[in-house]
Amino acid sequence: MTTQALDSAHRTAGLGRGRAPGTFGELLQGIVGDGTDFLVTFPVDLYVEAAFEPDPQLDQVIVSPPHKGKSQRLATRILDRYGLPGGGWLMLNSALPEGKGMASSTADLVATARAVDGAFRLNLPNRVLKLLMADIEPSDGVMHPGINTFFHREVRLHRRMGALPQLTIAGIDDGESVDTVAFNKTRKPIPVHWAVRYEELLDQLTIAVRDQDVATVGAVATASARLFQAFNPKPHLAEVEEICRMVGGLGTVVGHSGTCVGILLARQDPGHGPKLARALQELEQLARPLIVCRSTSRT
Repeated sequence: MTTQALDSAHRTAGLGRGRAPGTFGELLQGIVGDGTDFLVTFPVDLYVEAAFEPDPQLDQVIVSPPHKGKSQRLATRILDRYGLPGGGWLMLNSALPEGKGMASSTADLVATARAVDGAFRLNLPNRVLKLLMADIEPSDGVMHPGINTFFHREVRLHRRMGALPQLTIAGIDDGESVDTVAFNKTRKPIPVHWAVRYEELLDQLTIAVRDQDVATVGAVATASARLFQAFNPKPHLAEVEEICRMVGGLGTVVGHSGTCVGILLARQDPGHGPKLARALQELEQLARPLIVCRSTSRT
């Protein structure tokens, strides 16, 4: 940033606000042919909202809640990159539970970046945001709208896929919290020969999104959930699949590196209401709390 632009940013700095969606797990997660890990984003209407107020009297970013250290680091990096001295007050309000595979950390980071961006009118591009996020942790692709194939370990977009008719997720939390960073460091890698199957599923999903084929989307998500049982098993996945069949759902979806498990229902289905009510009634017998959300194509 030039000296003139820096001076202008200081003069116009004010309270910045940002928002980012979480996800309900991933529609698909696996590896491509060269062994690179990928996921297919599934953003939902549960959001993190952030506010950043610059304060030239501070020499650091102070974050609330105080345990949101990753967001504090990202805010500091953005200030440093653009040569903005001083610190500020960063406040986060999240509708997402942590450690459940709902992209809470990524949504924190994206909302934080948008709040700092808004405070100084930086027009921070996604390519810079992903660069700054890359060594903080593996990240979902919720900085991009809609459904995308994303290399989460590298924090890099692979393929834009588009949007689907709105889906409802009826879900449960099926276990203890998972530390995403620790999980990715300790889990055994997906065998390379599985890449053929994952690439088949990715091709099927890509066509299904293009064709608005929600039945195939559900089938791919179910297959991915089953495959990942080898790495992060969900105790009630089989029961959730049975409930899905019982109510006529599209398929199951999971947080591959988390604990959420859900049933996909098409909002356009004339039987949507009764199916959702029955699914929640049955899911409540397995675990609590229940989670209900809807897919979104907005960022």
